[in-house]
Amino acid sequence: MLQQMKETKEAPQMLESYDPSNGRKLGEVRVSTAADVKATVARARKAQVGWAAMGVDGRNRILNRLRGVLIDRAMEIGRLVSSENGKPPSEPVALTGPLCETIKLHTGMAKRLEPGVKVSPTFFLGSKARVFYEPLGVAGFVLPWNFPFELGVKHMIPALAAGNAVVQKPSEANPLIGELIVDLFRDAGVPDGVVQMVHGYGETGGALIDEVDVICFVGSPRTGRRVMERAAQTLTPVVLELGGNDAAIVREDADLDYTAQGLVNGTCYNAGQVCNGVERIYAPAHLVEPLAEKIVAIVKELRQGDPSGRGQYDIGPITWAPQLEIYEAHTADALQKGAELRHGGVVDRRNGGLFWLPTVLTGMTHDMLMMQEETFGPFLPIMAVQSDEEAIRLANDSKYGLGASVWTRDEAAGEAMARRIRAGSVMVNNAVQSGGCVTLPFGGEGDSGVGRVQGEQAFYTYVATKSVMTCPKSTDNLWMPYDAGSAALAKGFTKVFSGRRVSERVSGVVDVIRNWPRRR
Repeated sequence: MLQQMKETKEAPQMLESYDPSNGRKLGEVRVSTAADVKATVARARKAQVGWAAMGVDGRNRILNRLRGVLIDRAMEIGRLVSSENGKPPSEPVALTGPLCETIKLHTGMAKRLEPGVKVSPTFFLGSKARVFYEPLGVAGFVLPWNFPFELGVKHMIPALAAGNAVVQKPSEANPLIGELIVDLFRDAGVPDGVVQMVHGYGETGGALIDEVDVICFVGSPRTGRRVMERAAQTLTPVVLELGGNDAAIVREDADLDYTAQGLVNGTCYNAGQVCNGVERIYAPAHLVEPLAEKIVAIVKELRQGDPSGRGQYDIGPITWAPQLEIYEAHTADALQKGAELRHGGVVDRRNGGLFWLPTVLTGMTHDMLMMQEETFGPFLPIMAVQSDEEAIRLANDSKYGLGASVWTRDEAAGEAMARRIRAGSVMVNNAVQSGGCVTLPFGGEGDSGVGRVQGEQAFYTYVATKSVMTCPKSTDNLWMPYDAGSAALAKGFTKVFSGRRVSERVSGVVDVIRNWPRRR
């Protein structure tokens, strides 16, 4: 099963896919060797020429057809993602909406930027200055197992809209989802070679980094550092979306019923296997007990697994079995240091799958692993604080800086607190779902990564910036050889455009007129 799928020095010829809820084999794909990766990128490079030559309108027509494909095949997508990834079918089906909005955002952006962006020529009077954005060539993607379909599609859209070809290495846990993604793009009319997959382990990802013109990696900070080191050998630009240990701050005035429900959703969505999921909770001391009681009551009602076989459940299995070791270590550490287990804390092994029960703990302290490291599971550890100031200080006491949330009836106060939290995304009275607001940048600070993988900022990751400046013949008045008035002329221009007072600017005009050189 997945335990047997760890990275090895000698990759097997075939990569097998299993259903994490029961261990049933779903299929297999061929592992891509370094030579395979090189050939795949070469095909992509050749296909990219034609893709770019289509122009923005031609590419946009095809990419916008993908929206219809996603809608028409949503239930098929839900079934496969549920089988290979373990999550309820409703979750990937629901995320087709943000994918469609991502397409609209970046096709619109490509159209807007197509003629270039006019900028000021500053003191180069009579000149025209414009910035153009051109595709880099082939964009590579090494993506994770927790959201293999959603990220597998979403992260490639800006690269494609900008005119690049793409090659993706999906997680070794989800190869069939990767093949489905290629089929969806083909169904929309994307030419052969523009969207391709390579499969395998770390060696395959490394070979991809060596060949492409830009790399997007989503995964752990440890692997992210290795990606950046390898990319440095070829000066390949990178964007890294890494881990998180997101804090939730519950204020004195929070609606506890609403907050408890929101914290459970922000923790248990996708079985807690979410980089920006709630991982630690800070609440006023006198609210810890009532909040914990409400949370326990909610998680007891959640359906874990799918005994009916009809896709009617809330929490799926552990997708990547090695996570169990982290869950057990973090739980044992918290209990050994004095935390009280209120619910869960154990694995339910059934029908060949691993199901971790939603785990609620109180009596947390900041020296516990769960409060410092990424657990990446359905854990709700609650720590008592004495004030908002203490909560902010503890929220910022982390090597991560991906996301956070503030829970309060006072939206203005919540937004003010959000500005003080060191995180790339902060939600007020919600958690996790900012990742579905595709107009917002997504990424973080510290061990949470480099760059942004969502919003308009993502588009600029996959383009080369070209400056074009067209000058009138009079520009030669600024050329060599210099004369006695050249320095005064330069100072005059500076005063005209950057003077602190009107009088200083007028003085600059006089200097320019007096020292303007005669035409040669």
